[in-house]
Amino acid sequence: MMMLKRQLQKIRIMLSVAMLLTPFLCHAQSIAIKNDALYDALLIPNLGMETKIGERTTLDIEGTYDPITFPGRRKWKNWSVQPELRHWGCTPFFGTFIGINAMAGGFNVARIPVFNFNEKRIQGTFYGGGLTIGNHHIISPHWGLETKVNIDFVHIGYSRYRCSKCGYKEEDVSTNYVGPTRVSISLVYMIK
Repeated sequence: MMMLKRQLQKIRIMLSVAMLLTPFLCHAQSIAIKNDALYDALLIPNLGMETKIGERTTLDIEGTYDPITFPGRRKWKNWSVQPELRHWGCTPFFGTFIGINAMAGGFNVARIPVFNFNEKRIQGTFYGGGLTIGNHHIISPHWGLETKVNIDFVHIGYSRYRCSKCGYKEEDVSTNYVGPTRVSISLVYMIK
């Protein structure tokens, strides 16, 4: 629990510094706010912000936060933050981009009818990073549609509990994953 609090504090500091530096890094005050429709379909509230920091580079920061426990003690609680540095082929917010990203987050999942979690609960954290490729399609002067795929290395550490409410821990698990971590379709609003 203490480790999770320290990680949250570090993430808050990184986001605060990024937000404070944004006005100094913006060249043309090109800022985009975005929402991932695929996260919305999974009932995970999310929001992102991207700002131009160079002639062909942008800084994107996206996050999720879902503190809800559903009726019947069903949990799908999670949070994550993902900063990403992007290089655009021609001009920011138009066409293809490639990027490098980092990620960190936590989860507490119980009584979900997948992966044998009907009666069990898992709680843990993850962190990692990798590569992104995507495309921004312009719909109108202020609206766009962004698609992207992330391929990352992720370290996942979690505890598995016997039931959704009890504190009886069955085991601690630590594992690494390399592969696709995100497919995204985001609605983007440009602030100029």
